[in-house]
Amino acid sequence: MPPSAPAQLAVLRLLDSGDLAAAARLAAAGAGPSSSSSPSPVSLAAVLLRHPPPRLGYCLHGRAARAGLLADRYLANALLAFYVRLPRHLTHALRAFDDLPRRDVVAHSSILAAFLRAGMPRRALASLRAMLAGADDDVSPNAHALSAAVKACAVLRDRKAGACLHGSVLVRGFADDGVVLSSLVDMYGHVAAPGDARKVFEEMRAPDGICYTSLISAFVRNDWFEEAVRWFRSMLMMNGVRPDGCTFGSMMTALGNLKRGSQGRQAHAQVVTRGLCGNVIVESSTLDMYAKCGLMVEAREVFDRMQVRNEVSRCALLGGYCQNGEYEKVIALFREMDKEDGDWYSLGTVLRACAGLSSVKPGKEIHCRFLRMAGWRDVVVESALVDLYAKCGAVDYAYSVFEASTVRNTITWNAMIGGFAQNGHGERAINLFNRMVREGPRPDYISFIGVLFACSHTGMVEQGRNYFNSMCKDYGIAPGIEHYNCMVDLFSRVELLEEAEDLINKSPFRNDSSLWADILGASATHSNPDVAERVAKKMMELEPQYHLSYILLENVYRTVGRWEDALEIRRLMESRKVKKEPGMSWVDANRSKLHVCDSNEEVSELDDLNYHGDGTVRQAVHNYWLLPIRTAGIAICAGLIDLRRATRKFHLPELDEAESNCPLLLCQTKK
Repeated sequence: MPPSAPAQLAVLRLLDSGDLAAAARLAAAGAGPSSSSSPSPVSLAAVLLRHPPPRLGYCLHGRAARAGLLADRYLANALLAFYVRLPRHLTHALRAFDDLPRRDVVAHSSILAAFLRAGMPRRALASLRAMLAGADDDVSPNAHALSAAVKACAVLRDRKAGACLHGSVLVRGFADDGVVLSSLVDMYGHVAAPGDARKVFEEMRAPDGICYTSLISAFVRNDWFEEAVRWFRSMLMMNGVRPDGCTFGSMMTALGNLKRGSQGRQAHAQVVTRGLCGNVIVESSTLDMYAKCGLMVEAREVFDRMQVRNEVSRCALLGGYCQNGEYEKVIALFREMDKEDGDWYSLGTVLRACAGLSSVKPGKEIHCRFLRMAGWRDVVVESALVDLYAKCGAVDYAYSVFEASTVRNTITWNAMIGGFAQNGHGERAINLFNRMVREGPRPDYISFIGVLFACSHTGMVEQGRNYFNSMCKDYGIAPGIEHYNCMVDLFSRVELLEEAEDLINKSPFRNDSSLWADILGASATHSNPDVAERVAKKMMELEPQYHLSYILLENVYRTVGRWEDALEIRRLMESRKVKKEPGMSWVDANRSKLHVCDSNEEVSELDDLNYHGDGTVRQAVHNYWLLPIRTAGIAICAGLIDLRRATRKFHLPELDEAESNCPLLLCQTKK
């Protein structure tokens, strides 16, 4: 046994016991107590391969250099592996690589992985090409080198380079290597080729859990959610293959997008059974799945049970409440979190909730917080601010945010165009759309909804026709039902009812009752019973339970004095058990209380609105509205009581005819 063998064995025993510091001291000391004794390269390499702290690794490197041991290939590769693992030490790794007396496949694989870890995938591929070029004799890439190169192609989204590497994998005899094949599956998922990923997977002889996870993730990444669910079920039936946290994370994403809450609950039960509840990726994905399925009670339970909450989980819960229209909970949860240094996505979500409530006060609070965070250049939040101020009627505020934005994406432009259109600034919306065509991003589906809506509400028939025809001709955008709704509304407003009917009959949405409702509403406005009867009959055939066709036709009959026909429509509605969907209005009277009222409220439920118990408010409602109580009237009364003697201008969106004809209360609230 050589003199250094006992010392090497002692070093290995210390490493096995976990005493890394003592092992390093013994390895650096060498075979004997004398300072001149030479350390063993095997002992030094063994310590370096156990992930020592950086300072300890530097000391071992220096000791090896002083002892003249850097020519030892095993020790040199261990030094390279040590520097490769350290973040921001690529320069040291390259120097160690260049100092190698002979670069073998282990060294090449290590430096390739270092480039990939440092976010330099092109350098990683260049390193592989250098290896294949034969700069070092008898060096051929192994499975780890090829796998790292395939991952570089995935990062670059380079399908061509990935396919070339796939061929090299087959030629070099790695067709049965699970590490390389799972990397190929993942690469094809990143380059939008899930079909090729499935082909690679199906050619595997014995795919393991990592391969299944790579395939399922590839399907989810490319929105092949049904395939992801199918292969997950196949995975569960395989003996010896167990899904891990990444598998369940992808599965929850698929089920959430498919809106399959029942299957999501079953998958969640599997997560609990397999002991993965502490995995933040799984818990965040589960929370997001419940939110997308509209199961916010379950989503909140998952959130409350999480031991570690990160930005992803918080934003998932906020986004879930926002997606399901629970805007008050979004604002309350955000205040509960008190996220002074929250990320831009969460701020954007809260601003969307404020816009959904038309509540400008909390939106201004978020705006101020945004400015304090020195984030006045984030396009997500700026777009949400434009949308908020526009929906609250503060068009000038919205436009000032829009003009101050240095980076405007399509969402920002669309929010401002829609804000102008919805607040009665049709010409400004059209001018901004034309400016977008000249200097902004290419208009999309939503952009044309905004400009057609503006044309509709300003009566610009010719311009509306031109924009509608330009969608498909110049931009390749097929008109959707929203665009047809705008055009039908435009024609109906200027009494071109026959042209509106002709447009609907030629559209792919001729059987959608919402389009015919625009014509029926115009017939009611212009007192045209012939068109109203024809269109209402069509709507009743398409959707017998749609209440609007009955109500609008009844209003037409009442307008022209055909009271018996109006009564007959009411009887028909009752016989078919058609129920009117309740309307809803809200008023933000102060910072802490939001009054939300719907048209199903009974008069007896308004007792809490009586100020000082004298019945003044309820009497006002009875005097100026016919039962059932109008929602805007209830909202106004609630706001007045909450303000007591304060004066306040209320935002009342989309009043119907009866509500807008109550001059006393509406005028008084606008003082």
